[in-house]
Amino acid sequence: MLNTLGGGISETYVDIKKYKKGAVINVWAAGVSSELFKVVLHNNQLTLFSVLHHPDNPEMAAPMFNRTFILPPQVDLSRIEAVHEDGQLQVKLPYFEGTQQPREIEIKKL
Repeated sequence: MLNTLGGGISETYVDIKKYKKGAVINVWAAGVSSELFKVVLHNNQLTLFSVLHHPDNPEMAAPMFNRTFILPPQVDLSRIEAVHEDGQLQVKLPYFEGTQQPREIEIKKL
């Protein structure tokens, strides 16, 4: 808790990379275990946060970090995945299949 900014929220490094089939959000937070991370999707808002609970009093907690992202419409919300490995949280945001391909719309005669 000594390495905190702005009243208890620690500074983490967040990187977003965009690819043809989707995007990836990488969060580096040294010393933060996967159990402390939370990834919450509500409508098209993705919130990543971590809360440190006091070992003797689970109701007492302090925020470690909190980031919210507005997801673009091409992200397939049903296929979002989160993986934690070696102090890094990686959230994969796949795009809908075929969103990059133009298609001709048939004009119907009435």
